[in-house]
Amino acid sequence: MIRHELPQYISHVSADGNRIESVHQHLDEVADMAADFARAFGGEDWAYRAGLLHDIGKYSNEFQNRILHDGPRVDHSTAGAYELARNGDVPLSYCVAGHHGGLPDGGMRGDQDSTLIGRLTKAQRCLIPPYDVWKDEVELPKNPLFLPSVFGKEAKKDAAFSFSFFTRMVYSCLVDADYLCTERFIQAEGRAHPHTKGMSELRDMLEEHLSSFYPPSNTINAVRCGVLDDCLKASKLAPGVFSLTVPTGGGKTYALMRFALNHATATGHEFRKVICAEPYTSIIEQNAEVYRKVFGEDQVLEHHSNYEFKDMGDRKQNTMRLAAENWDRPLVITTNVQLFESLFANKPSQCRKLHNIAQSVIVLDEAQMIPTQYMEPCVRALCELVKHYGCTVVLCTATQPALNNYFLDQGLVVQEIASNPSGLVEQLRRVTYKSLGQIGDEELIHKILENDQALCIVNSRKQARALYDMALSRGLMNQAALFHLSTLMYPKHRSRIIETVRKRISDGRPCVVFATSLVEAGVDLDFGTVYRAIAGIDSMVQAAGRCNREMRNDVRDSCVYLFEPNPAYAVPAEVRQCASVTTSDIPDLYKPGELPSIDDLSTVEGYFGHLYSYRCLDGKGILKRLQQPGFSSGIVSIPFAKVAAEFRLIEEGASTVIVPTEQNSRDIDLALQREATRATMRRLSHYGVGVYDSDRDALLRAGAIEAVGENVFILSDSSRYTDDVGLNLYVKGGEAVFL
Repeated sequence: MIRHELPQYISHVSADGNRIESVHQHLDEVADMAADFARAFGGEDWAYRAGLLHDIGKYSNEFQNRILHDGPRVDHSTAGAYELARNGDVPLSYCVAGHHGGLPDGGMRGDQDSTLIGRLTKAQRCLIPPYDVWKDEVELPKNPLFLPSVFGKEAKKDAAFSFSFFTRMVYSCLVDADYLCTERFIQAEGRAHPHTKGMSELRDMLEEHLSSFYPPSNTINAVRCGVLDDCLKASKLAPGVFSLTVPTGGGKTYALMRFALNHATATGHEFRKVICAEPYTSIIEQNAEVYRKVFGEDQVLEHHSNYEFKDMGDRKQNTMRLAAENWDRPLVITTNVQLFESLFANKPSQCRKLHNIAQSVIVLDEAQMIPTQYMEPCVRALCELVKHYGCTVVLCTATQPALNNYFLDQGLVVQEIASNPSGLVEQLRRVTYKSLGQIGDEELIHKILENDQALCIVNSRKQARALYDMALSRGLMNQAALFHLSTLMYPKHRSRIIETVRKRISDGRPCVVFATSLVEAGVDLDFGTVYRAIAGIDSMVQAAGRCNREMRNDVRDSCVYLFEPNPAYAVPAEVRQCASVTTSDIPDLYKPGELPSIDDLSTVEGYFGHLYSYRCLDGKGILKRLQQPGFSSGIVSIPFAKVAAEFRLIEEGASTVIVPTEQNSRDIDLALQREATRATMRRLSHYGVGVYDSDRDALLRAGAIEAVGENVFILSDSSRYTDDVGLNLYVKGGEAVFL
C-alpha cells in the first residue's frame, strides 16, 4: 500500500508499495535515453518522439485500475502507435505498437488481428481504453526537421529496405531505454558498471602486448608479423568494407584486432566498439580467452547460447550477464547467428542490442560460413550498417567468398588488407594435396591405419561411425588410440575428446580420429596426415588447416588425401552440390595422384563464383519481402514478424536432446519438474544433442526421451548414449543403428 499522495497517473509501483513512478516521469526518462542511444546514427529526434509516446495508453482509467488494483490486462501500446501514425510517423508507429510483444507485420486494410493496421483500426474504432488526457501532460514535439540519410537520394533504389532497417534501429533504442529505465526504478538504482576502456586505451594495451612479437624469432613468426604490419597500415584507410585473406596459421586473431582498434582511433571517425562474429562457439571460446588475457575480463563480452555467465548472487553485480542483453561492452565476441538474426529480428530481447552496433568495427571471421541462402540479406544488412550507421566491416578467411560484386552493387568497394595475399598462401603452405579417387571403406581404413596419427573427415555422421566401428573391429590399433567425433555428442563431451586428442598428438602417441566437418574450423589440431571426403573447396582447405598446422614437417611429408566416398552414404544436398562444383573446377580431383594446390586464390574465387551462380542467395525471399512492401491505409506494410520467423541461420537439429550426467543431475531434476530457469536451460545446453524431427519422433516412439519444454527433451534411456560415439538414434534387434 502506497503511504503518500499519488500522482493522478501512475506508470510503475515498486514491489514493496513504497515508491511510485508517474507516467510522465517514465515517458521523459525513456525519451531522453532513447534519443541518446539513437544519436550514434542521427536518429535522436525520432527515438525521442517514440519514447515520449510509447506508454500514453497508461493515461487510461483501465490501466490505472490494472496497476493499482490488479485489474485485467490492458492494451496500452496501441494508443501511442495510433497517435504517431495519425501524425505521419509510420516507423515510430511500428516501434511503439511492438515495444512489448515485438515489431508487428504491417498487414492490410480490414485486418482485425495483431498487425499494425489491425491495431490502428482498433484505436480508430475506439476499441481501446480512452487515453485523451495524455495531452494535458505530454507535448508532442514537431516532426524532426531532417530525415536520416537512409531516406536520402542515394538510398532511393533500396528505400524500403532502408526504411525497415531504420525502424528496427529506432525500435532498439526504444525497447532498450524502456527496459533500462523500468529496471532502474524497480531496483531503486541503476546498474553497476565497471570501468570500460575506450578504443585508444584498448589499442595501446594491444600494441604493448604485440611488441613482444618483434623482432620475429623464426620464419613463420616473420610472416605473422608481416600480416600484423599490413593490418596497422590499412587501419588508416577510411571506413568501409575490407577483406583479410590469410591462410590458417597466419595469426589473424591478433591481426584482426590490431586492424580494428587502430582503425577505430586513426581515421577521425568515432567508433565505439569492436564486434567479432564467428561461425562456431569453439572459435569464440578460444578467441575470447586470448583477448581477455590482453584486455581483462571486464572489457570482453563473450555472447553465445552456450556461454555460462558467473552467478554472483546479487543480480546487480552480474555485469556481464546484463551487458549481454544489449552488448554494452567495447569488445563483443559473438556468433554469426546472434549478429545476423538480431539484425532481422522483431522481438525486444533480440533487438535491444542493435543500437550498440552502430559505430562499430564488425569483423566476420570465416566469412564463407554464412549460409548461402541468406547471403544476400546478410550482405545487404552489412552494407546498410556501413553506409548509414558508421560501421566498418572486415571479411576474414583463408577461403574468401566472392562477395565483391554484391557489395559493389551497393556502391561499396571491398579493400584487401593483406599486401600480398597470394604470397601468404605460398609462404604458409603446409601440405601436399593428393587424390585417392573413389575408394571403399575397407581400403580407406587400411590406408588410414597405416599412420600412427591421422584425421579422417567425412560428409555424413553415418560414415564417420561406420569407419570408427570398422577400425575397432580390425584390431590394428589400440582402442584407446581411436576416436569418433560428431554432432551426436554433446558439446562438453566433444570438447573433452578434443582435449584428449590434442594431448596424444603433443605426446607423440598413436591417435586416429574419424569425424564430421565439425573439426574443420576453430579446432586447434595438428595431425601429420589428413583424409578428407570430397566437398566444397573451402571445406577441404579448412581440413588441410588441421595438417602440419605448426609447420613442424616438410610440405612433402604432410599429405591431405582427398577421396570420393562410397555413394551409398546419404549426404545433405548442399554438400553434394558443393562437391559437384568443386569437381567441375578441378577435373583431376577424381584421378588418383598428386594434385595441384587447391588453395590458390583464383581457384577459391572461381569456386565461390560458380557456386553462387547455381544457388539462390536469398532462399527465403527475405530481401524481396523487405524491398517490395505493400501499402494500405497510408501505411507502408513491412512484414517484420514474418521475416523474423523465416530468418534462421541454423535450421537443422530443431529439437535438442539433453543427456543426463553426474554434473547436470540437479538441473535435469529442475527441468523434469518444470522448474528450470533460463540459466538452468543455458547450462543444460552444454549437454544437448541436436536431432532432426524424424529422429526425435523415433526416439519418442521408443520411449527414450521425455519432453521438458518446446523442442527440448531429456534422454531417459541411458543405454542410448555411450562415451565413445554419443547418441544412439535407433536400436533394432539389439544392434544400434546410427544416421
